Amino acid sequence: MLLVDLLKSPVFAKAEIIAGMNGIAAQDVSSINIMDAPDIVTFLKKGDLLLTNGYILKDRPEVMIDFIIDMHSKGCAGLAIKTKRFSMSIPQEVLEEADRLSFPIIELSMLETTLGELFQQSISLMLETKTHELHYALTIHKQFSDMVMQGNGLERIIDKLAEILDTPVLLLNIKHQISAASSHFSSVQMERLPAFAAEAMALLPSSSSPLSLCFTNIQPPYYRHIELFPIHTYRHEGYLLAFSDAHAMSGLSALAVEQAAHVIGLEMTKKQAVKERSRRYKNEFFSDLIEGHMSAEQEVLHRGSKYGLQTEATAFIIVAKLDDSPAHRQRNDDSATEERLNAERDAYYEVLKREFARLDVPFVMFTKNDVFGILVQQPEDSWDEAAFIKRLALASERIYTDEQTGLSFGIGNPFTNVLDLGLSFKEALKALQSGYLLKRKHFVQSYQTMDVSRLLRMLPYEELRRFYEEALKDLFNKEENDQNELLRTLRCFYDNHCQIIDTAKELFIHRNTVIYRLEKCEKLTGRRLKDPLESFRFRVAFAIEPLLKNTNTKI
Repeated sequence: MLLVDLLKSPVFAKAEIIAGMNGIAAQDVSSINIMDAPDIVTFLKKGDLLLTNGYILKDRPEVMIDFIIDMHSKGCAGLAIKTKRFSMSIPQEVLEEADRLSFPIIELSMLETTLGELFQQSISLMLETKTHELHYALTIHKQFSDMVMQGNGLERIIDKLAEILDTPVLLLNIKHQISAASSHFSSVQMERLPAFAAEAMALLPSSSSPLSLCFTNIQPPYYRHIELFPIHTYRHEGYLLAFSDAHAMSGLSALAVEQAAHVIGLEMTKKQAVKERSRRYKNEFFSDLIEGHMSAEQEVLHRGSKYGLQTEATAFIIVAKLDDSPAHRQRNDDSATEERLNAERDAYYEVLKREFARLDVPFVMFTKNDVFGILVQQPEDSWDEAAFIKRLALASERIYTDEQTGLSFGIGNPFTNVLDLGLSFKEALKALQSGYLLKRKHFVQSYQTMDVSRLLRMLPYEELRRFYEEALKDLFNKEENDQNELLRTLRCFYDNHCQIIDTAKELFIHRNTVIYRLEKCEKLTGRRLKDPLESFRFRVAFAIEPLLKNTNTKI
């Protein structure tokens, strides 16, 4: 119960606040105590309002400042004293110190009741208030629960809470993005407030307990005070924010926000359970199909129709995996609970889902062991695989930039028979493993591009090195700058299927420069670059190069 509310009751009708006036609105009284010993401060707790007749202090006014400071440091709600009982006076410096600390000192001499009667009446009033608060909490909780049972969404709960509080209410997710907002924010004056609050929240450390915040530069200024309540399911889901112009919400208002946060958490838990069950069925279906436990095409098409599987439709599998970065290994080494690992997996599942939605292709996601699987429906018309891979690589870079965690992708070959889905998955997994063998991070690797490197890794390291040096030895005798330019031009020339114009575009140089460099290569090597055998020889050498640079790669 707030001290200001207690002092408004008839029990304290004639009480006078003689110091610490600024603190009465913020002090919360949790219990009341009567001083009967010199060392009473030792036994006081946070939120205690101390009643005394001043007998212990009347002959020792010099210790009163320390007494006030000690009570304030313990978080006591205030000191209520009958100074006239023993004709004591409180020194002016004590009152000034109490004002400085905003620690309330209350004069009780005008009250006719004894301290014992005052204690009993105050406790009775506090119990009545607590009973009323509990009844209010149950009523509010039932009201919000009924809304959930009737199928009303989070937006309706937020609007109802805003109506009860008569103040704007905002629901943010764990990334401080807006999940729901009350109708207050539809006005032009208020439309910037959610974004400002989200930006300010991003600068604060994560909190698992309610907080009272004040933003001095928030607009509009009369909503600078914010009551923040975390939303929890089996993990931290976000925050419920209630804006006000008061320093602190009343007890009933805070109870309403607390109950709303609890009900929202329950609703999120229910939705998460439904989503988990649906996701588990989907994962089991794809796992059975990949492992060959389903051999009848009609059964697969019947069960997989909800996931986009169709007869003779072209599709392919992409597998994605979190790079095993040092930070990620550290998280796994810290005795991570299964719940936390599941929460982390779910978070990246949503990140992947968001990024693939931006690629504008039909897809279905599932998980198998420690990888994410993505079934992509390949459009029949105007499908550009190279462009898709580039867009996927950009998505991988975005994830790395935004989430500070690498996600790598392996792409399997397309299939038209649904029973070949498992083969495409295994090809994608092999492509992913090939990229990791080359010590790459947040990459995109297709199955087609890894066949040659897989064969090359079967050969002894010395044989690869000898072939590479013999194939390019005539170009190695030039100065370093010339050597790098010639090798880069030659590699790009073969990557662009011996097209001079395309090579010039990729290198951002004139086509005559490309022709000059290629002629120089032919002069130095004494070989025709477009000869099929010589072309194959150079291509193999360039395929060997990354294997030689990575001395830690097992070949």
